[in-house]
Amino acid sequence: MVIVGFLNSKGGVGKSTLCAAVAVRAAQESKRVCIVDLDPQESVADWWKRRGAPQNPTLFVGADRASDAAEALELTGWDWVFLDGPPGALAVTEDAIKTSDFVVIPMRASGLDLLASQDAVRLCLDNATPYFIVLNACRGGNKDKLVEEARSTLFSNDVPIARALVSQRAAFVTAMTRGKTGAERDSAAADEIDALWKEIKTAAQKAVKSKRGGA
Repeated sequence: MVIVGFLNSKGGVGKSTLCAAVAVRAAQESKRVCIVDLDPQESVADWWKRRGAPQNPTLFVGADRASDAAEALELTGWDWVFLDGPPGALAVTEDAIKTSDFVVIPMRASGLDLLASQDAVRLCLDNATPYFIVLNACRGGNKDKLVEEARSTLFSNDVPIARALVSQRAAFVTAMTRGKTGAERDSAAADEIDALWKEIKTAAQKAVKSKRGGA
């Protein structure tokens, strides 16, 4: 079982949207996928219900903390578990980071988001949990000045950043309200989520292999 957390103490960065999209993409590979919604707003839980409460990806309920969910899920056997974290709630976020094999920190390309994401980065470093930043809801792709500045700042501070970039697309928002994902509605969005999933999968599996090898 590989656990990936979509975590950031900053709200509005797209944790739930990316978590749902990547979970659906992972399930397309015939993997058993479970989502744990740790956000009090229950955005992913509502999306999952609108989707028709499918078995794959399924939704785990009944735990307020990732560590409790992981303990229960370990008994039932899952290939991938994705954690959708809350805004704020640093205690819940830190528990999720400790529980995760790998953490994805979604962030918009802005100075305010860079500053607000420092807590999540610090917690990953403090708990020795592998992670990377994903620039989300980008307006102009790799040529956007804000994206270039964000990448430069992150690289200069030795913060790992995903190669995959997720653009701001109406499909991501409108699809969620219908129990779908942006990747299921828009081919360009599908390409972005596919690239992101492949990068997450490689990084997370490497992290698990390293953890087991060092145990």
